Amino acid sequence: MESVRRRQQPGTRPPRGSARVKKTAQIMATLLLGLPLIVAAEGIQSLDSIRDAIEAYALEELVHDPERDSVSVGRLDPRLRLHHCDAPLQAFRNPGNRRGGRSTVGVRCTGSQPWTIYASVQVESRATALALARSMGRGDRIQAQDLTETEINLAELPHGHYSDAERLIGMQLRRSVRAGEILSPLLVAAPNLVTRGETVMVTAAAGGTQVTMQGEALDSGALGDRIRVRNNRSDRVVEGEIVERGRIRVLM
Repeated sequence: MESVRRRQQPGTRPPRGSARVKKTAQIMATLLLGLPLIVAAEGIQSLDSIRDAIEAYALEELVHDPERDSVSVGRLDPRLRLHHCDAPLQAFRNPGNRRGGRSTVGVRCTGSQPWTIYASVQVESRATALALARSMGRGDRIQAQDLTETEINLAELPHGHYSDAERLIGMQLRRSVRAGEILSPLLVAAPNLVTRGETVMVTAAAGGTQVTMQGEALDSGALGDRIRVRNNRSDRVVEGEIVERGRIRVLM
């Protein structure tokens, strides 16, 4: 039997029940559209709480000076839908992450529905460093008037810096350095107090007995270095520590 679709004539009343079906559909659509908002408000961990946990951890563990340093947390994907944690959030960092600069910080939930997320953190650590007040050449000795203070971002100085002038005074430059350049351990060296081939005084101590003799330095070195020395009388070679200019101490 052929089915016939009847066309509703203009001005005629729609079949009973169609308005109710339409209204029900509208209500269902409203509920479905509103569901993500309800879930986000009641069952989803807010991104702000995760960001706050990361920032608090970074300020506590990754900065040098909370009064001068700043922390910037990387962008979290706004589409994240992590279950609301029913335990305190735990922040941590990967082993090997250094203080200052860019690091990766994790946040984990150890509650009934555990999860873990990671975010990048940029720490800007400010510090006072010593720089040269004037340009100097290789081998030049640093004096107090050659130094000036400047504020730096530690992340930009992977080779270290100096903040105590006493540690630099008397040091020699390994190469030419321009005015304003930050001084690091790579740029300075302790001056040699003994030069290979020169005559030095050797003090040998054994128990309560002490003997002083002359010798020839077979190596060059700075304060605290251990070098070889040949006894001028016996031609015996010993090893001793440089204790001051031209003086070696040998423990027998």
